[in-house]
Amino acid sequence: MLWAAWPVVARAQETPAPKPEGELRADAIVNRTRTVVQIGAGVQIPAGYYARIGVVGALGADATVADGSNRQLNARVDVLGRFLLDPFRQTPWGLSLGAGVSVRAEPARPLRPFLVAVIDLEGPRAAGGVSPALQVGLGGGVRIGGALRWGHVAAR
Repeated sequence: MLWAAWPVVARAQETPAPKPEGELRADAIVNRTRTVVQIGAGVQIPAGYYARIGVVGALGADATVADGSNRQLNARVDVLGRFLLDPFRQTPWGLSLGAGVSVRAEPARPLRPFLVAVIDLEGPRAAGGVSPALQVGLGGGVRIGGALRWGHVAAR
């Protein structure tokens, strides 16, 4: 008879766990000596309901060079953790705050790591499951970027 007192949660009462979302992005990183423009792709991995771990790889080139050096190709890998202020999408636009590390690679230079802090504003999810996002932050310069994130249409 003891089993009758054991609590059971019905499936209808559970909130579905979020799933990883793909991402395409375009970014500009502006500092005193150059402006870098990059395009990239990555994934946003849920770490519970309130957090996401983003891993993004990007490739680009210098848009402007102030120090007289030649323009060159460059690449970066970002690993950022974001805290979502509205993880269940109760409002159409969701704000999140994040931090992490970015590693930039350029020809004839050693890999350079940067600490990164960002504010992310994610828009409403379209019928196809795509959400636009705008991100601003600091890390190797002022970072300004836009992204398209893919997720399940019913994801909250």
